[in-house]
Amino acid sequence: MKAENIHVHMGRKEILHGVSFRATPGEVTAIIGPNGSGKSTLLKALSGEIQASGSITLNGHDIATLKPWELAAMRGVLPQQSTVAFPFTVLEIVRLGLASGLAAANDSLPAHALAHVDLAGFENRSYQNLSGGEQQRVQLARVLTQVWEAREQDQPRWLLLDEPVASLDIAHQFTVLNIARDFANQGGGVVVVMHDLNLTAMFADSVHVMSEGHIWASGTVSDVLNNNTMKQVYGIDLPISTLPGTEIPFVLPQAMVQAPNS
Repeated sequence: MKAENIHVHMGRKEILHGVSFRATPGEVTAIIGPNGSGKSTLLKALSGEIQASGSITLNGHDIATLKPWELAAMRGVLPQQSTVAFPFTVLEIVRLGLASGLAAANDSLPAHALAHVDLAGFENRSYQNLSGGEQQRVQLARVLTQVWEAREQDQPRWLLLDEPVASLDIAHQFTVLNIARDFANQGGGVVVVMHDLNLTAMFADSVHVMSEGHIWASGTVSDVLNNNTMKQVYGIDLPISTLPGTEIPFVLPQAMVQAPNS
């Protein structure tokens, strides 16, 4: 996946200012940055969901020239939020991924996808009655049915995930990120918007740091997750340590608590 000189406008306001971006199949590529920095907007542009000027190519194809079904066959998109207005069952939601992908004849795939996200047996449950975290995992199962095989005819498929662990407990955060890691290990590409810097450091191969609609830095986790990033991008003077026995950066916020006057 490659993007060059991407500009996105919302009305008269420019949200992305000439962003260039690359992600490689076989890797988990994370996009991090403060709230309002343009992370979700960039992901929407990369997925073809919103209009952008510049050039965006997926597997060598300009996404502007692809038919909707061709784009759907190459990439699955998990948005930050999904609104369902009708009383669908879990199975009906997950089967929407079959309609968008190349495996529509595989009736067993939705059950496999639900088991993959730790929701086996939820097929007949009402989607509206699930918790927010369960709904998020149902939506991920839908996306997985769309691009179940990480490669198709020697071409990578892509998972584009916008804050996929934001509403999940810690165990299911690891479940979801391990799914992303396995997809990349099988030769697919993963682009994921993240807020949790420690999970990013544990799972990402490469990181793009965004600030005010620009890519502020790109590289490995060790390259970009440092004291300077914390100060310049997040506006907080917070030292970065490393996990014992590794070179993985580790962020441990520490509040300076002032003792009350006696």
